[in-house]
Amino acid sequence: MNQMVRGERFFFFHSLVLFAIVVTGFPLHAIVNADHLPPMRPLLHVHALLMGFWFALVVVQTGLIGRGQYALHKTLGAASLILVAAMLPSGIWVSYENMLRTGSPQILYVNTLNATFFALYYLMALNWRNTPALHKRFMMLASLSLMFPALARVGYVLDLNPFAVLPMWLVLLFALPTYDLIRERKIKRATAVGLILTLVYLGIAISIGPPPE
Repeated sequence: MNQMVRGERFFFFHSLVLFAIVVTGFPLHAIVNADHLPPMRPLLHVHALLMGFWFALVVVQTGLIGRGQYALHKTLGAASLILVAAMLPSGIWVSYENMLRTGSPQILYVNTLNATFFALYYLMALNWRNTPALHKRFMMLASLSLMFPALARVGYVLDLNPFAVLPMWLVLLFALPTYDLIRERKIKRATAVGLILTLVYLGIAISIGPPPE
């Protein structure tokens, strides 16, 4: 088995951390909040599986690149188009149903915002798929755009203020420019774009506010 390329380890382990948060945050929240869960409709299960597949795929993809298995990486990357085409609409529809159930539109607004920024980063990653330094950073930023729901569940389990989720997310975000500065001695272009867009994202998200508890 090929050893993982040193420069790719960061992206592999970062994606592994995101995957771990997703696959532990939601189940723990379901256990702690069992009496207040929404009805378990089939679409909710489908969306959960699709989201899980995305974060698992990113772990696999970063691992393949680290081991030089580029052909399989490209094949799975092409297949991700189908996954994303199903994942984003299902997430919006689940959020819409949540709004109808609770009477609170914030979750729909924030998750639509998350999906919009995910799509933006994902499309930029596809556009620069032949420029690895840009491609992998935009894919990382795309995944980060979907992390707030999982982090919110972690915050609920730990009985934190809803806004306490933001520092957790920022730690995951600023791991990227920190890596750039340590390894590259400068912040890469994709990272700088991500940081600028993050300011826009956070401004909109904070103006929407957290959903009522």
